[in-house]
Amino acid sequence: MTAAILTAYLSMMIFVGCGDDPDMSPFGECGGPYKVNAIDLSLFYEPYENNQYASESDTVNLDEFNIYLKIESEAISEVSSRTASFPGVAYALSCAPNLDFQNIQGITMILLEPFGDKVAGTNISNLVTTHDNVKLSDLREFKGSLGQYRLNIDLQPDNKSQLKTRTILKLRNGTEKIFESTSPVLLTN
Repeated sequence: MTAAILTAYLSMMIFVGCGDDPDMSPFGECGGPYKVNAIDLSLFYEPYENNQYASESDTVNLDEFNIYLKIESEAISEVSSRTASFPGVAYALSCAPNLDFQNIQGITMILLEPFGDKVAGTNISNLVTTHDNVKLSDLREFKGSLGQYRLNIDLQPDNKSQLKTRTILKLRNGTEKIFESTSPVLLTN
């Protein structure tokens, strides 16, 4: 009897949890994009070791160096209330976040200190590309986003230099979210 109750409860959690999105099938298809607004951004640097991203006090080889841009979001529409009274919600583990940012106008990256052959104050958005090979200056489509982008910079740094940037997330309402960061010390030799 206990096993039957547990099985029934687990089955209900799975079908109710996977059925919250009307665009999603509980039998394996992921739902459509969730409408969200961007609320903040940050940059992270790899290598990721000992459960921590590299910080400005670390020294890393250029071939191990990666930059990640993460956009924090908040949902615009609430999840269906039909599960509010059910004690527990299950989530499909095979579906990656599928976000549709509604309020982003664009993203800009500016050097705070010289890097490679560029001087401080240079807008390098046209030299930064996402993992999909889209220039940051051309990135305008945020539908189907994971909220995280791996960035590549088309600049060759000097040995033992650091990338110091101001990244600006421009929102459609005219406000901006600004994140200043410093990469680890980069070894090019």
